[in-house]
Amino acid sequence: MAHLRFGASRPDRRSARALRTPADLFKRIGRGLLWMLVIVVLARGLVSLLATDGEASPTVVKPLAHPIATWPDEEARAFAADFARAYLTAPEPSLERYVTPDLAPAIAAEYAAHSRQDVGAVSVARVAQLGPSQALITVAAAVGDGTRYLAVPVARDARGGLVVSDLPALVGPPARAVIEAPSYDPVDSSERAAIEDVLKRFLTAYLAGDANGLEYLVPPGTRISPVGQPYELVGITSLMLAAPPKGDTRAVWTSVQVRDEQSRATYGLRYRLQLVRHDRWYVAAVTGG
Repeated sequence: MAHLRFGASRPDRRSARALRTPADLFKRIGRGLLWMLVIVVLARGLVSLLATDGEASPTVVKPLAHPIATWPDEEARAFAADFARAYLTAPEPSLERYVTPDLAPAIAAEYAAHSRQDVGAVSVARVAQLGPSQALITVAAAVGDGTRYLAVPVARDARGGLVVSDLPALVGPPARAVIEAPSYDPVDSSERAAIEDVLKRFLTAYLAGDANGLEYLVPPGTRISPVGQPYELVGITSLMLAAPPKGDTRAVWTSVQVRDEQSRATYGLRYRLQLVRHDRWYVAAVTGG
């Protein structure tokens, strides 16, 4: 019995000594934490999988009959413009592709024999929405030496198709606006001669398409592209400040007379120019009036 007692006590003492070793203790703690982490991850994955299976439902995506857009959209506007061109042209082409079958007999215009009327540029002048799928689109069409304004009723069906739903109407142009003429201050008399001189030279080169001539008249590093087709500067008719003077910069309005070298037609034009003074005046920028 003594032999059995002594033999059983030796492993216990070795085990106790092993547990009291810091390195072995840390190893066992690390393994325990690692297994706990694995168990937590597996448990959370299982819970997530069960929740997904219980809550997931198939998603059904239904395509729209036609893309959402502001009505009337660009397609409807182009359709109305195309109809207006056909409607105002003589001899009139077939309008059946634009209208409902019951409207086709009544919508055709009547022209005298051998008459001819060509339509130039057409553009949408204004739009009135009459409902979610109906609109009145007014088209401006160049006919002869004038402009006709034609109001075209357009409708769209559930498939996105377009049709002229009723007889069009000839309507008046936009009302003429009444505005106050802006007032500008004159260029200071001590600067006017020098500024007018550089403007004459600049606009002469600018309108003639002379890029090399502009290089001397603009600040170093500045590039201004001249007009493509050559024009002749006839003269400056007015010169006013566009903004209060600020240091060595001036913003000016200038009205000019310009002649087309090909047609010899003369135009009245207006430009806004930005000038800067270093050793002399330079033109830093030019825009339309």
